Amino acid sequence: MRMLLLSVLMGGLLVCSPVGVTGPRYSILEGFWLGNECEPIGSLVEPVGQAETRMGLTQQRIITTVRSRLRAARLYQERIGPYLYVNIQVVGSAFSVRLAFNKPLSDSVSGEKNLAVTWDRQSLGQADDGDYVIARLSRLTETFIDNYLRVNEEACQRRW
Repeated sequence: MRMLLLSVLMGGLLVCSPVGVTGPRYSILEGFWLGNECEPIGSLVEPVGQAETRMGLTQQRIITTVRSRLRAARLYQERIGPYLYVNIQVVGSAFSVRLAFNKPLSDSVSGEKNLAVTWDRQSLGQADDGDYVIARLSRLTETFIDNYLRVNEEACQRRW
């Protein structure tokens, strides 16, 4: 019983903060996934196949959709570094849209530095129309941008 009460109290302390005390509006894990000091982001779009092309999903259309969203948020830059990986797959009328954020990480033991996926989201659905898939890609990109800006809010304010 004592352990249960202690667990409940500790949980309450982790969830609640004193009035007037502000902190980050994101978890430590979200900070790891998306924290990037508001560095500009590139994009890498996988080439599309015949099924995607038949649906009206050209690589240029996908690139334009993602880049325009990132540019509107003042996050896009064409350079080597952190990037948003984009992959759209179509099989019949089923589709998959995947976004993965790749950012630099370093190993404290070996000193190795490389890019790694730290945020990955996928959306599945059915459609006979490429416009619907592009709308889903747009929403997923907006979700990424909203979360990225929330985690990097202070750094973005300093940058802009």
